[in-house]
Amino acid sequence: MQKIKLIALDLDGTTLDENSRLSERTKKTLERAAEAGIYLVVASGRAYTSLPSDVMDMKGITYAITSNGAAVYDPGKRERSFAYPMNRYKVEALLELLEEEPETAFEVFWQGIPYTSRSYLEDPESYGAPSRAVPYLRQTRTPAEDIFAFAREHADELDALDIICPGPLDKAEWIEKVNGLGGLYLTSSTPHLLELSGEESGKGAALRETAARLGVSPEEIIAFGNAENDIDMLRFAGMGVAVANSPENVKRHADRIAPANTEEGVAQVLEEILFKS
Repeated sequence: MQKIKLIALDLDGTTLDENSRLSERTKKTLERAAEAGIYLVVASGRAYTSLPSDVMDMKGITYAITSNGAAVYDPGKRERSFAYPMNRYKVEALLELLEEEPETAFEVFWQGIPYTSRSYLEDPESYGAPSRAVPYLRQTRTPAEDIFAFAREHADELDALDIICPGPLDKAEWIEKVNGLGGLYLTSSTPHLLELSGEESGKGAALRETAARLGVSPEEIIAFGNAENDIDMLRFAGMGVAVANSPENVKRHADRIAPANTEEGVAQVLEEILFKS
């Protein structure tokens, strides 16, 4: 494998610990890589404004791939570099389906900010969100008085639309409905979420464009992930690394398995590959 020039990092369940924080060891390892001239690229399903500050305040972050590759930001310039917005007609078709299922909550990402209904934020668990996610949701989501009207107003500017699924059967039904529409990128990072964005998006597609802008080849990239929404990125990178807490279908697409996120697996692998004397 050629010399590593770019590190792509999924956050939740991969680079962050069980409390969604960046450990001091991982931070120091990543900053050491940046000081050696290696590009650090965040690759998350989160919207830009909900990226954790302990990651974004770290030295050396070159780009932030957000909303599963739908929008990419340059943190240094504090601006959006490029995006793959959703198709207006697909958004409107999704909203029509959601109106037929009023018990289903959803959220939309617009201009790097996640919006959802006030009723969902008041009681996320009743719609299917896990209890551990409630503080994060209330901290990062902006309530819209009429989420359907808001989504329609910005239908040609949305980065993503996430459907909250109470259980696996609900999720399977929504996958079937979305596949029937076509023309959408469909993925999932957690059991209760179905994450939709523009057909051209995906972490792999966004990483491909980011690497091209930086003059980096796939063979010079190491990417870390743990979920379905990381698979295309792991496959694109010269070395795709899944952490041990990843499901088996993700591990099958990885070149290497790292220790779990709770064991600072990202730091362990990078220390071995980059700094082992």
